[in-house]
Amino acid sequence: MSDLLARFRGLWKQPRTIRFQLLLSVNLTLSIALAVLLIFQYFREIENATAQMRTGLNDEAIAIQSAVSHLIQDHQDHDVQSYINNVCDKMRKSASPGHRIIVNLQGEYIQAGGDPLGAESILTEFDFSNPASFKLDDFQQHQLVIGYQPGREASVFVIETLNNVRRSIRSKVLVQLAVLGALGMIAAGIVNLVLLKIVGRPLDQLLITVENIRSGNFDAVAPTFSSCEMNLLSSSINSMSVALKENDRDRRSQMEKARKIQQYLLPHGVQIPQLETAHIFEPADSVAGDYYDFLPLPDGSWFICIADVSGHGVPAAMGAAMLKSLLLAASENPPFDPVAIMKEVNRQFTAAILPGNFASVILARWEPESRELTWVSAGHLPAILKRVSGNVELLKSTGLLIGIDLKADWEQRHTILSSGDRILLFSDGVTETANSDGTLFGVHRLTELFSPGTKNSPLADTMRINDAIAAYRNNASPNDDLTLVMLECK
Repeated sequence: MSDLLARFRGLWKQPRTIRFQLLLSVNLTLSIALAVLLIFQYFREIENATAQMRTGLNDEAIAIQSAVSHLIQDHQDHDVQSYINNVCDKMRKSASPGHRIIVNLQGEYIQAGGDPLGAESILTEFDFSNPASFKLDDFQQHQLVIGYQPGREASVFVIETLNNVRRSIRSKVLVQLAVLGALGMIAAGIVNLVLLKIVGRPLDQLLITVENIRSGNFDAVAPTFSSCEMNLLSSSINSMSVALKENDRDRRSQMEKARKIQQYLLPHGVQIPQLETAHIFEPADSVAGDYYDFLPLPDGSWFICIADVSGHGVPAAMGAAMLKSLLLAASENPPFDPVAIMKEVNRQFTAAILPGNFASVILARWEPESRELTWVSAGHLPAILKRVSGNVELLKSTGLLIGIDLKADWEQRHTILSSGDRILLFSDGVTETANSDGTLFGVHRLTELFSPGTKNSPLADTMRINDAIAAYRNNASPNDDLTLVMLECK
């Protein structure tokens, strides 16, 4: 039971629509006003009917007193009893079942009607020998109304219960309730229709406009309405839409500039001795956290680098630009040792990057004369080396990600390439591409695509792999930055 009450309270505390709150408040106000009006009408009718009954009972008492005064002159007391019994019976049969008549004949009481047991109690409750002591409130507290006519020979008291008054008034009030209720329902229906027209429908139209704007449709325009307040709200929404459109245009312009800057930072038309290169770079947003580069060194060797900064968008792109600057600075002076360069870049990157951010990096040194490739991998996905003989090797990680530990160290490895050997470097946007079932593309599938012996150029094979990745995700936009770099030893 407590859980049910708690759930009900939770549902009741949930935000309600303006339409619901307006209709609830209006209908509740009308219902309360109608109930107060009916209660007030009921008590006023009771008061009026009581006053009318008292007047009627006084008139009846006058008539009975006059008749009794003539009877007692020529008749006996039992004739008076018969008379008031006859009068009381007629009254009870007509509309007054609680009718009662009491006649005081010089201290002797004759009565008719009412409950015989109650007759005795009413005689003892009130002093009928002293009517001046009567108070109307005393009778009404006993649910009674009294009419009185004094006389020298006889005093007459005519008494009626208020139940009869209430019964007749109640039926009358029920009729009024039905009429007023019907009128109230009609009024409430009119008010509800007016509220729906003035408030409900405009709000629905404004919500549709706001939803369109939220979805990126900044050309959506809110309509005009018949009320000043709704028009003011509509105008504000339209002004907001215009401002958002201008801000979005500025943002797109700035992001386009940032994209061009990042594209400019990437290598274009670089010719590496004894290596043929092909590369594809697809940001998930306007700019990416992926980075790759080919840097010539003074001794004739080259640095080949691919990196993936955590996150997406502008923050990741800033981290990638920082990596390029750090790598350029660290490789200006010998020794051109990949481990020493990685340590220096890691030290600077860890000190500059926000806490919790990091990057994976493969840094390789290519020496064209000896065809020797020396590399270190800071937590990056393993590059795939396909020998001309058909054997496939993985250039696995040799140490921790950069940006985590200032004192991190890496193991250096090297290999000799032969003519026709190929290396595929890639970011996790490749292997973490998912199909409609949520299954990832994975390193194994990528290796199978890269392994078949073909005589296609590195560029053609890179495009073939990229097309297969796009088809795997049903040609949808990539959810992560995607970079492919293929190297072939000449």
